[in-house]
Amino acid sequence: MDHGQAIELIDLEVSFERDARRVVAFTGVSLQATAGRFVVLIGPSGCGKSTLLRVIADLLAVGTGRVQVFGKAPAQVREARRISFVFQDATLLPWRSVLDNVRLPLQVGNWRRVDRDSRQPEDLIRLVGLAGREDALPHELSGGQRQRVSIARALVTNPDILLMDEPFGALDEITRDRLNDELLRIWRETRTTIVFVTHSLSEAAFLGQSVVVMGANPGRIIEEIALDTRKPDNRIDRTSTEFFAITSQLRAVLERAYGDKAGS
Repeated sequence: MDHGQAIELIDLEVSFERDARRVVAFTGVSLQATAGRFVVLIGPSGCGKSTLLRVIADLLAVGTGRVQVFGKAPAQVREARRISFVFQDATLLPWRSVLDNVRLPLQVGNWRRVDRDSRQPEDLIRLVGLAGREDALPHELSGGQRQRVSIARALVTNPDILLMDEPFGALDEITRDRLNDELLRIWRETRTTIVFVTHSLSEAAFLGQSVVVMGANPGRIIEEIALDTRKPDNRIDRTSTEFFAITSQLRAVLERAYGDKAGS
């Protein structure tokens, strides 16, 4: 895995044509993330968080500005299968077992031509806590278990960057907390660079080494809050005073983002 800068975004703007008018998704976005870092994005709906993930993944083109992933164009990194994406919906193939769903990225696309070592699907199933469920079909799993499968599937190509778009947003709070714990455990083992979108302040405070707060109309970065000194090794007790202090700080910045949105 590369060391140094994993993601570098410089003065990005993305816009769309909608009903014969130009809509700016976000503008003036600059962001850097070193390899192995856990970055969380929060902000009002429509501020461009998901769009930003798609730009990093080379699923959307930028209008202006520059995107580099490990010093290369995103297309090069995507073609080398070094980026994986986890969506809010697990999007498992219903006719394939847990094991076969995790294997899928190794059986499609250009994987055989990619000079990279994959991870063993069976090992990843154990890593996400589903040992013994290898033969289960998606309809036999809970929502949380299906998301565990989607995470294992995303990790099977041994990606250097994992993009996660509200993957636990549809789950109940207790299940979400448990999967947050599991995700941090997996991150500490793999040290994959993660960019994670959420609307939950507590999730952002618990997961992130840094939290990027975005505003809307147009989307832009309002503030990036580094938590390294307040969360050694990115660990924090959810019942601690510091956790509540971080959550309160995020709320104050986010309220400013919503205020900007309301006043625009």
